[in-house]
Amino acid sequence: MPGERCQPAQTGPAFVLLLFTFLAPFVRAQELDPSLASPRIPDLKIGGINVSGNLRLRAEAWNWSLDDTRKLYAFGESRLQVSFAQNRRRFSWQLDLEQPTLWGLPDDAFLPSTGEPLGLGGIYFRANFRANGDRRNPGGLFITQAFVQLHGLAGNSDWLRVGRFRFSDGAEGQAQDPTLNWLRRERIANRLLGDSDWPAAGRSLDGISFHMDVGQRNDLTLTVGRPTPGVYQTGNWSKSDEWSDLDVDVVYGAFTRELTSGKTASEFRAFGIGYHDGRRVLKVDNRALAAREADTHNIRIGTFGFDYLLSTPFPKIGQITILTWGAIQSGNWGVLDHFATAMTGEIGWQPTKKWWRPWLRAGALATSADGDPNDTRHRTFFQMLPTERQYARIPFYTMQNIEDYTGQVILQPSPKLQLRSEIHKVKLHGKNDLWYQGSGAFQNTSFGYDGRAAKAAGGLANFIDLSGKFAINPHMDLGLYFGALSGKSTMTSRLNGRKGGFTFGEFAYKF
Repeated sequence: MPGERCQPAQTGPAFVLLLFTFLAPFVRAQELDPSLASPRIPDLKIGGINVSGNLRLRAEAWNWSLDDTRKLYAFGESRLQVSFAQNRRRFSWQLDLEQPTLWGLPDDAFLPSTGEPLGLGGIYFRANFRANGDRRNPGGLFITQAFVQLHGLAGNSDWLRVGRFRFSDGAEGQAQDPTLNWLRRERIANRLLGDSDWPAAGRSLDGISFHMDVGQRNDLTLTVGRPTPGVYQTGNWSKSDEWSDLDVDVVYGAFTRELTSGKTASEFRAFGIGYHDGRRVLKVDNRALAAREADTHNIRIGTFGFDYLLSTPFPKIGQITILTWGAIQSGNWGVLDHFATAMTGEIGWQPTKKWWRPWLRAGALATSADGDPNDTRHRTFFQMLPTERQYARIPFYTMQNIEDYTGQVILQPSPKLQLRSEIHKVKLHGKNDLWYQGSGAFQNTSFGYDGRAAKAAGGLANFIDLSGKFAINPHMDLGLYFGALSGKSTMTSRLNGRKGGFTFGEFAYKF
């Protein structure tokens, strides 16, 4: 009943896994410098072939509400990855297998009136529909990488990769400054094209990628590919998806230049992305349902942008970091003309004080929105294939029709322990647009995003969180995440808002 307090869904093995891994991790380590990274584990060699892998166990608990409906539930996840690789003088090859399984998914984490998912449990359950199958404990087997890489075609440092591979925009290049590397990896990469490593199943590309160092400080990357099923879908259930890719095409090009001078380290990247979606699925935007059902034209969007990173010391003050990222889009959103923009800026301060090595950061993000659902233009910025949760640690919003104001504190009490806390004020940029959730195309039978009408309200939610990551030894990591949220007018009609939360624990073992 509306307003009734619902009991936690019975999730079976998920509760056992939750207890087992309660003091567990935040697997994608956010190292401030290489000292926190675990030492590299030597590969096991079998007949000249390197064998390595990792096991990830995670337990999630959600306390989520929408309108007057609240759901409390928990579920578990396991993911095993095994890699086989061999290096030769002129070429190398790699084959990666992945086996993800979700345990005890809730079957009632949906808004009764509309069927909208309440948290990630509902998204997983809906994505893994299979006739006569186990939707609460779905699992599958993926080939996540299978490529041949040729070396030295135009010089000693270039390579050409052909086949299936993981890819993240913005991750190219390797600056000499560890702070720039952290900013690129954690605050630039995966914004528009990501490997989606955090959800149960990742995302790969079938295609070609070329990389070349142009001089000592320049990097050129060109990639063409089609994304594979995965992300929320842990198995290839439909015949059309069986071991195939999606009817989505991606073309990516980027030029990165390191601009280090004296004690100041900086880096600039210019990039372009071509995106084509030919899937016959219902588009998610602010038009009426009848208009969207009548629009069977493809999506064709060009995105052009840049980012700039800077880290410079100030005597007696400490290290100052600056990050800016921006993009502009043009093309066709089905029958509509598409034009959109996005911009973010962040500043950080690392005091000279070495105790706990504090890093204080603040930033703001704004992306364009569509103001009129009845005209011939689409103005909502489109986040194509990002990685879930990297920029929204409680994964309830995207970089579409959004304003996100954030503060961040990172502490490193010891070389093996890192603590991180963030506070966010999240608003919708346009009141006539939608609140978007999701991670982009991940199957041929659904669009990849959910949208909920803004109801002429701008407030979405405020949230605060805390995470910790502890490296036990070179093989094992532990971590824990807590996030608490206060939903605003878009999520509920209550004047005082509605409280919610999300927590997970994780254990990662590398071999």
